[in-house]
Amino acid sequence: MLALLFLVRAQFLMGTICEISTASPRDADVAFAEGRRIESLISTWREDSELSRVNRGEVLRPSPEVFSLLQDAMRTATETDGAFDPLVRPLVDAWRTRDDGAVPDGATLANAVARANPANATLANGTIALAAGAAFEEGAFGKGYALDRMLAAIHGDAVINFGGQIAVRGAHEVSIAHPLHRERPLVTLTLRDASLSTSSGSEKTFVVAGRRFSHLIDPRTGEALPPRGSVSVIDRSAFRADILSTALYVMGPERGLAWARSHQVVAIFITESGEITWSRAP
Repeated sequence: MLALLFLVRAQFLMGTICEISTASPRDADVAFAEGRRIESLISTWREDSELSRVNRGEVLRPSPEVFSLLQDAMRTATETDGAFDPLVRPLVDAWRTRDDGAVPDGATLANAVARANPANATLANGTIALAAGAAFEEGAFGKGYALDRMLAAIHGDAVINFGGQIAVRGAHEVSIAHPLHRERPLVTLTLRDASLSTSSGSEKTFVVAGRRFSHLIDPRTGEALPPRGSVSVIDRSAFRADILSTALYVMGPERGLAWARSHQVVAIFITESGEITWSRAP
């Protein structure tokens, strides 16, 4: 039976809109409070967050929560062979993907790739040491982690839409849009006690010298990727769904699909022409 939700509230968190649908105003208030707490810990949109201070070298021994979260992120980077990299911030800055986008020159790009190397981060005994100008970027895991924590703070059924990533307590019907026509749903499914994260190269693009680039970057090469459809991942962990939708997009349709199948990940690949391929049934 699909959940009946009566209240919808929205707030601006971590650089995007977060919307909560639930029957309980108190649950919504508690979840938003938890979201603001997570933002204060890990949002790199805020200079005063704990993670921003880690990046600046002002905090070497972060809170146990942030340390554990970054450990998990680094482990997933290894699992995905670097297709996901929590140290991608130098590349985000080089390509200016948080602004209007720009193509960096060769020296700038090479420097950013070197700084984004996971080997530049040492996490041991509760301490984080960053070398060679490395910096964490929470863009591919922060919303997912916040969704997990916010949903855990809610007692009843709920749907949280955090900048396009959805997490559900109970059952709720959700849709995945055509990558080029966001008003056209191509896949409709019932999400049960899980999260749906979609990475799409058409969400934010820029054109330089006739070439179109997306905001998604391959941390292994340093290149901003072209728009090539979308990848959606369904997982009980919103944190993991967030990371894997990015990683599978970076891998590309063929290798990403093979990786998802070999790791028992529920993923939906949609091409720009609207062709749909599932890695496995949910």
